[in-house]
Amino acid sequence: MNRLRYTLLILIPLFGLANEKILTDHALLKSVGTIVRTNAQITQLSNQQQEIVSQIPGHIEAYFVQPGEEVREGDRVVMIRSMAFSQMSAEYLALGTQLEAAKAQLAATRKLYKKGLASQDTLNARIIAVQEIASKRNALASQLHSLGTDPEKITRTTDKMVLYAHASGVVGKLLVPLHSNIDAQTPLLSIVDQRSYYAVAYLGINDAIKVDTQTKGWVRIADKRLPARFVQLLPTVDTETQRAKVLFKVDKSPKVLLLDAFVEMDIALAPTRKVVMVKASALTLFKGEWVLFVPVDHQEEKEHNEESGDHDAHEEEEEGHEAHEHEALPYAPVVVKILTYAGDEVAIEGVEPGSEYVSKGTYFVKSMLLKSSLSEHGH
Repeated sequence: MNRLRYTLLILIPLFGLANEKILTDHALLKSVGTIVRTNAQITQLSNQQQEIVSQIPGHIEAYFVQPGEEVREGDRVVMIRSMAFSQMSAEYLALGTQLEAAKAQLAATRKLYKKGLASQDTLNARIIAVQEIASKRNALASQLHSLGTDPEKITRTTDKMVLYAHASGVVGKLLVPLHSNIDAQTPLLSIVDQRSYYAVAYLGINDAIKVDTQTKGWVRIADKRLPARFVQLLPTVDTETQRAKVLFKVDKSPKVLLLDAFVEMDIALAPTRKVVMVKASALTLFKGEWVLFVPVDHQEEKEHNEESGDHDAHEEEEEGHEAHEHEALPYAPVVVKILTYAGDEVAIEGVEPGSEYVSKGTYFVKSMLLKSSLSEHGH
């Protein structure tokens, strides 16, 4: 009786904490191909990176961002001082003044024309003058827009031109040092779009020809396995290793992956076979063997034993304490054999499809069983 009380005193607080964290799932029968592990390189497509380019010559006055910094579309990134921009802003303002004067002259001429004091030719000349000035101003406004400048915000002549990010992302590199003189069409910095990453996997020729649209892969980074889907078999092989290159898109990727980094990747190739799959996080080493923890209904076992008559009264009395301890432990370990890993899941032998198992909170269940074992040995 004392041993039972000691065990319950240990387990009751642990149950209170564990019940909030323990979740179960069911083993599923799935098709899995032969898993090949290989190297892969993290990359992005060319259209996922933008370069901020100066379209006119000038001097780099300031960078508003640094490598690794996040930017949003429309954020300012660099300031350039340019005589060419100064001339454009001065001309735009001058054309604005000329246009207002020409419009005023046109309005006055129209009044005189209505009174018969101005000829049709004079009126036409005023209209043409307004159109010519407006056309020049609109053309210059278009050029300013292409430089990333809103012409409506130009209120005075300035040689300072600010460039803005065209899309959100992370600053990759500053391509030109601060205070450098630059020519037109000079790339100044790169911005990386972090919404999606790709992995180029290197496979032997024999494995590469088995790849198709159904091929799945998993990029292994630290303790994570990121699912990836096949995009295409690239048309050339790596000249140094003579291995084929297969492009995969990384799904559910973390916010930041390091471009050009080499990682390990698992790829499932044909032929496929049906296997029982469980979540990899559910497996744990227990007393030197890989196990799953499964729920146990001790009340159902007790009723079954009573109906079958397997225990007489003497045996029930001797094993009473042990039965009570098991009732406090609603989970039991089941030894399994690992066949292969496939991303966040693992193929195993030892349980049937549809079997319920602990998928989250394995640590708490393991702690319960170990503490129960220690209490039995201690008393």
